[in-house]
Amino acid sequence: MAKELTHTASVDDLIKASLENPAFREGFYTEYNQLASAAALIEARQMAGLTQQELAMRAKLPQTTIARIERGHNTSIATLTKLANALGKKVTVTIT
Repeated sequence: MAKELTHTASVDDLIKASLENPAFREGFYTEYNQLASAAALIEARQMAGLTQQELAMRAKLPQTTIARIERGHNTSIATLTKLANALGKKVTVTIT
């Protein structure tokens, strides 16, 4: 029989508490921002009805670059600009 939990915390509460640690905070925001960029690219590509290969051809980039970015790997503003241009979009950077 499984042991009952006597105290639970929401994920948001755990993250909030962990963000007080500077090392955790730095790593968290690095990953969060990269994943947000990945999600934005996936959404824009899918809304345009394009495969990774089709977008790569339009942007004159390797398909592997698109896949890497969509998996959350880091990329440059220059590469994001090529992708935005190929999608008929603009790049907007907001730091809050």
